[in-house]
Amino acid sequence: MTDIDAVWLRRLDLNNMVALHTLLSTRSVSQSARLLCLGQPAVSHLLKQLREQLQDALLYRHGQRMMPTPFAEALLPELEAWLGAGERLFRQRPVDLETVERTVRLALPDALEAALLPGLLGACRERAPGLSVDVAALSAAQALAALESAQIDYAVGYFPFPTPRLERQTLLRSGFACLYHREQLQLPAVVGAEEVAAWPHVYTSYIGEALSLIDHYLQLRGLQRRVLARAASLLAIPPILAAVPAVAVLPSVVCAIVGRHQAGIASARIDEPSLQLDVELLWHPRVNQDLVHQFVRAVLIGQCADGRLGAASGTAAREAHAWQVKAEPYEPLGQRGA
Repeated sequence: MTDIDAVWLRRLDLNNMVALHTLLSTRSVSQSARLLCLGQPAVSHLLKQLREQLQDALLYRHGQRMMPTPFAEALLPELEAWLGAGERLFRQRPVDLETVERTVRLALPDALEAALLPGLLGACRERAPGLSVDVAALSAAQALAALESAQIDYAVGYFPFPTPRLERQTLLRSGFACLYHREQLQLPAVVGAEEVAAWPHVYTSYIGEALSLIDHYLQLRGLQRRVLARAASLLAIPPILAAVPAVAVLPSVVCAIVGRHQAGIASARIDEPSLQLDVELLWHPRVNQDLVHQFVRAVLIGQCADGRLGAASGTAAREAHAWQVKAEPYEPLGQRGA
């Protein structure tokens, strides 16, 4: 239990403690008035209040000078230490990325984890070696709840609904493509709705809210797709496509990541400019001013700039050094609707 007398402290005007320190340090009402940017009558009134509150004269006239009472003389060093501790407590502390020890927690879909995590870790190795990253696989709804409750620091994905209490930044905008295996299907480079609906579909819960975009796109054209399989992970899709003639409709950026090192996997772009989604970075405003988080956001956003998703560690290091020069090299979009 604390022995702080809260009732007594409430009767004491703590705003006057800075004035008291100045008066006891200068032993002059006029000099204190200049330092506090107040009029001399106002400082004289403060001194009168302090004398009444503390039940001590504090300063008394001795010839041409003001002298402290024994109480005030003993009070000054402790008051100075207390005010210094208060300033250190509430003033923003400088952060040295080289020595910081912290964990940043992100919710990332597995494909974007593969694309973004290597570059982020490379940048941390260059600039913040004590920074570790903890990634969770969460649905969009789970990620929003986790951000609100401070279980995670960032969520990356597709969030087509308002988030009035969260900050959000678009990382990239992606169209859609059909992923397929060349030994099972032969598709042109660009396909339309009829070709999209012609083959069985494989999808994963990674797509989440994006599923409605695909179904709506087909329904507007009087078409419907047949779902062959619902996979729990993107990793299962290439082997499935290699085994059966089917397609997986995914955001183009995900197709590029999934098919990057898969022999025989190809993609066909869907010819519909309106069929797009934004991949966004979401975070809670509580970390806006934190320099470590500013660094993390700069690296994540920098990797997606100019289509450089999944930057190599050297590129991520350059993003980290760019952050060092410009502490916050982006403009938050604030709250955006769907």
